[in-house]
Amino acid sequence: MIENIRANVRYYRIVKGLSGRRLSAAIGLSPTWICCFESGIIRESTPENLRLLAKALGKKLSDLIKPPKAVIQKISPEETEQGLQNLERIRKQKGLSVRQFEQNLGLCEGHLAKALKGYRRFTIETWWKIAETLDMDLKTLIRREA
Repeated sequence: MIENIRANVRYYRIVKGLSGRRLSAAIGLSPTWICCFESGIIRESTPENLRLLAKALGKKLSDLIKPPKAVIQKISPEETEQGLQNLERIRKQKGLSVRQFEQNLGLCEGHLAKALKGYRRFTIETWWKIAETLDMDLKTLIRREA
């Protein structure tokens, strides 16, 4: 169970764009503690620290206990193209302008538009954030084969 929590804390921290320093400040522990917890050096934690982590990440403790999502570290150019095509399809299904969709996804103005035109690429963290916002598995979004 603690391994699930550890992996999910790291995943949700990165998806939210939080550094270890910012997360540690939010829960009142040192940045070293976050690093040691995520890496497994700290093998156990108090229930209170786990509740604080969940709250700081905007999750319930039960969300952190679930088996972690597969953490994709890199996306190929083909997967990027598939993901962008899926984003365009989803945007059109929702009847949103590119700008409205960017805002819904929490992207900076023009980021999606430039990516769709091939002028910009999303970081892996941005892809995770998009998938999380859409409540969709990243593997599904980019059409990665199992």
